[in-house]
Amino acid sequence: MAAYAKDMASAKGVGNSPLSRFCVLEAITPSRIGGAEVYVADIREGLSRLGAQVDLFCPAGRPFVDYAANRGLGCITWKTHGKLDPVTVLKLAKLIRNRHANVIHTHLSTASLLGAFAARLAGVPAVAHVHGLNSAACFKYSTAVIAVSEAAKDHLCAQGLREDRVRVVHNGVDIARFAPMPRDQARQELGIDASAELIGVFGRLSSEKGQQVALQAMALLSKTMPDARMLIVGDGKDRDELISLAGSLGISGRVRFEGFNPEIRPMISACDVVLVPSTKEGFGLVAVNAMALHRPVIAAAVGGLPEIVKDGETGVLVPPGEPEPMARALSELLADPERMNQMGKLGRKRAENCFDLDRQVGLVLEVLKEVAG
Repeated sequence: MAAYAKDMASAKGVGNSPLSRFCVLEAITPSRIGGAEVYVADIREGLSRLGAQVDLFCPAGRPFVDYAANRGLGCITWKTHGKLDPVTVLKLAKLIRNRHANVIHTHLSTASLLGAFAARLAGVPAVAHVHGLNSAACFKYSTAVIAVSEAAKDHLCAQGLREDRVRVVHNGVDIARFAPMPRDQARQELGIDASAELIGVFGRLSSEKGQQVALQAMALLSKTMPDARMLIVGDGKDRDELISLAGSLGISGRVRFEGFNPEIRPMISACDVVLVPSTKEGFGLVAVNAMALHRPVIAAAVGGLPEIVKDGETGVLVPPGEPEPMARALSELLADPERMNQMGKLGRKRAENCFDLDRQVGLVLEVLKEVAG
């Protein structure tokens, strides 16, 4: 089947038909807050704007419950017990029936496995939304699968999922909320030197996100651009190891570890360029965020990132896991403000045309409606 997002781009009446009786149960089982979790909250809000009735389930005690509450999104919640949890399967099935849900839309492996079995008990379909390059094992019981990129779809199909069961819908960004803001204004708000070249790295602090490679590239760049600085935004299990690595590379004074912050607009806006150094990436939403904010992107040519960044137009693609070409790309781009500005303009246009949040949520809704019949 051709890429579903392309097929649905010409569909008529996305969000226009009466949806007051179309009910969706969103279910997610996260251990932290990252790109997938933020996007699930965006989907929840977007489906409601399009007129669907939406409930949101998340296990008790997870950080997402508070995050959703802070965005005005209440969660239905109870304590769960991993992937082998028949009680949660029964509770989800009861919730589906009580809420008259037409479909359960699941995110992450545990929610997708439990949700698929609950859907069967309740007699409704289950749609699993796959946000990364995951094992297909927990998604094979779902009625249909939404993959966030062609790369994610290929990864799932290579493990045996039928191609006609997997639809591709890229993630989106709220174009209005991510309106470009002046670089100097953003730096003033954050207390960052206005004169230094600033590279931003955003994401969970974990090996597959490539922050180690980014620090090695920064050490190489510092030899020719000693005033350059790096802002690392995110948290995770590798934090202490990365701080130690920055020290051993002699660049501790040039790297600022910001921690997790859901308000990334001013931080991206403060940067001259955003670096996405992932060694494994299903999509790479931060690249879209950066383009929406008029910032060029240097990204590893891995997973879904080449579907976002147009090499030589909205940014530069480099080999994954290799600090030398990454440092070289940073040096060349930072030395050419006019090129950076042009890439930023083209990136904003691409974000508006291809990754607008309401449009992408509309495509998700079309999959859910189609599967629900």
